[in-house]
Amino acid sequence: MRSARRGSFTRQQDGDLGFDPHSPPKSAQSRNRFADYLGSLTAVDRIRAGLSVGFLRRSSRIAERSKSKGLQVKPKLLHLFLCFALGAFVSFAMLVSVDVSQDSPFSFEEEVLLLGKSPPKVNRSFDAMAKLEAKEEVTGAPNALPVSYDVAPSRKLLIIVTPTYVRPFQAYYLNRLAQTLRMVPPPLLWIVVEMPSQSSETTEVLGETGVMYRHLVCKKNLTGIRNREVHQRNVALSHIEKYQLDGIVHFADDDRVYSVELFDQMRKIRRLGTWPVAILTESKNTLTLEGPVCNGSQVIGWHTNQRSKLSRRFHVDMSGFAFNSTILWDPKRWRRPTLDRIRQHDAVKEGFRETKFVEHLVEDESQMEGLPSDCSRIMAWHLHAEAPRIFHAKGWLLQKNLEIVAPLT
Repeated sequence: MRSARRGSFTRQQDGDLGFDPHSPPKSAQSRNRFADYLGSLTAVDRIRAGLSVGFLRRSSRIAERSKSKGLQVKPKLLHLFLCFALGAFVSFAMLVSVDVSQDSPFSFEEEVLLLGKSPPKVNRSFDAMAKLEAKEEVTGAPNALPVSYDVAPSRKLLIIVTPTYVRPFQAYYLNRLAQTLRMVPPPLLWIVVEMPSQSSETTEVLGETGVMYRHLVCKKNLTGIRNREVHQRNVALSHIEKYQLDGIVHFADDDRVYSVELFDQMRKIRRLGTWPVAILTESKNTLTLEGPVCNGSQVIGWHTNQRSKLSRRFHVDMSGFAFNSTILWDPKRWRRPTLDRIRQHDAVKEGFRETKFVEHLVEDESQMEGLPSDCSRIMAWHLHAEAPRIFHAKGWLLQKNLEIVAPLT
């Protein structure tokens, strides 16, 4: 009888609850619904739900233990405690929620990095150049560094060094070189070094070029002008080394003529690149070629027509090479045998300064790169088109009218 009653009671409850023997148990259905619900939640909601469920289970266990031990807890007090604890846990879950915004440490770049992809490279030379604006030692520079620079991440910074001084053809030379540099894709920094002070004429020309520049001054006292350009270039080298500018350095005197394509080729240089230069000899009125002979990009010899300078190690013109600026301030990277600063020396005989300077940068031709590809094109010219004894009017202005005025007809 007891067993029959138990069976009938069970069947009656099953009928009331709509029990179907072919359907899965109620617990399995609830688990499936809970799994679907969790799949639709975000990461933050999952954390909150997990904390809440875990706390409720722990609270129920505490309540069961209290009942088993005969402890009497008022229902209202227990409900109040559970609500307070649940609210505390939800608040804690909100604090640890992940904010996927631009200011969050979990930025898009870091997510890409976690997926095994490298984020876009940033040329740190811009950071170094930005420091120049905050230094009081850098004089001039009315055109400040732009806030943003729309350039390719892999494009190398070009650092063009130009020594100059006030003379009749200076405005012509600077404007001609500036027009060439304006057509070169950025980033490009033009370091113009003047001696012994900044002239208003040079400042005016540079301010109208539209090229990002630094106007430096060489204050070294010299008895003559023979070694002027050597000390001016050294000022630029010290500037690059001090601020650790990362780019390709080229000495572009203001009387040189360049093809724009040459500057694009410079960005391919890893250590030191060289190319042939056409030189106009004013005394003999002849045009000579000086520079490397190449097999592809490998330097295998040198062009030269100057027999008096055959003893030079490298037959290069000052406008016939460019080098990586990190050689100046990162000797360990290039395994330089000495930590001495790389500078030009005025004690070296004229005509040998280029080769002596290059000898500090490379050991032999195997560390050079011929440009472009087979060194077969002339993209730089050294032209002597100036008469140095012409009278120079201050500011390039005529002080008085001409003596003869032709009447208009």
